Amino acid sequence: MLILKRMAFSTGYNYKERSIFDIKTLIEALKFIIINAILAFIFLFLTLEEIDWSLISARAKIKDRVIDNTSWNIKKIFEVY
Repeated sequence: MLILKRMAFSTGYNYKERSIFDIKTLIEALKFIIINAILAFIFLFLTLEEIDWSLISARAKIKDRVIDNTSWNIKKIFEVY
C-alpha cells in the first residue's frame, strides 16, 4: 500500500497559480491595440484620399486614367476595380 501512495504523489503535478493580469500579458495587449490603431489610422486616410480624388475628379469632369502602382493604393490592397 505504501508503494501506491508514492506513485500517486509522484504523478501529481503541482504548479503555482498564475495571475491573468500580469505585466507581460498587459504589455502584449497594449502592443496589439496600438499596432491595430496605427493600421486603422492609415487605412482611414487612404480611404479619405480615394474619396477625395473621386469627388474632385467627378466635379471637374477629369477623365484622366490614373495608374497607381504604389503599395499604399487602397484599390490594389483590396483589389476593388
